[in-house]
Amino acid sequence: MKSKIMISLLTILIIVVIILLIKTTQIELTQISARSNDSMMSYIIRTSDNKTIVIDGGLKIEVETLKQYIQEYGNKVDYWFITHPHKDHVGAFIDIVENTDIEIKNIYYSANTQEWYNTNEPKRANEAEEFYKTLQNERIKSVIKTPQIGDVIKIGKNINVEILQTASPEITQNAMNNSSMVFKIHVNDKSILILGDVGTEASEKLINKYGKNLKSDIVQMSHHGQSGANEELYKLVNPEICLWPCPQWLWDNEPGTLKTLETRKWIENLGVKTNYVAKDGDITITVK
Repeated sequence: MKSKIMISLLTILIIVVIILLIKTTQIELTQISARSNDSMMSYIIRTSDNKTIVIDGGLKIEVETLKQYIQEYGNKVDYWFITHPHKDHVGAFIDIVENTDIEIKNIYYSANTQEWYNTNEPKRANEAEEFYKTLQNERIKSVIKTPQIGDVIKIGKNINVEILQTASPEITQNAMNNSSMVFKIHVNDKSILILGDVGTEASEKLINKYGKNLKSDIVQMSHHGQSGANEELYKLVNPEICLWPCPQWLWDNEPGTLKTLETRKWIENLGVKTNYVAKDGDITITVK
């Protein structure tokens, strides 16, 4: 009888421990704003088991803010995901690789060849060239990984990253943006869709491939919230929370030529109540 009671108690204890472990799996995601009021994209994530993830990283002139976060988290990055090599996304990455001792354990990116950028986006091909040059740095060469569509990268217990799109050489319009690596971060039963700077053409590709499977709880607004993903894609995502990596002037469409106000209307029509906008400063949210 005593042994049966002990077995029952042990079973209950194991179940309780499992439940507690599941419930304590979470991440803290920080959207970093530009102190210079420039347009950029930079996210840093801290997991409940003390892993650090960076997405893009932002401009080189904004590197100090990102460095402070990384140093606070142990001066290392366990996973660095790069959507595409425009300088407002990879400038800080380049500076950290070349000018700091911050350890980077894994780098994930998907990009086209330099020749492709020279042909299809010649005005900004030098940004890709600088990025590729940095990838040759001896201290990171061994940790660079080029994922494929469908790959699932396990970050920790109940946290993984699913690759939805890699470089798209067949799309030559709005070339570098449309070749953004797109991925979904899964945390327990929550999901965060990272779109980078994908445009209309890449949106159609994603819609045709995934359809309703694009549904996500949180979405990073493509191309800083203007001239990025199309309305149909956002309808399929149907998010509860939108992350807007954009400064005040872009949010308000001060140049008068952007499409931010149109995108904002799409999101309003979807009934999204929670929008985190970089113009308001760094914001940290907990996902669990």
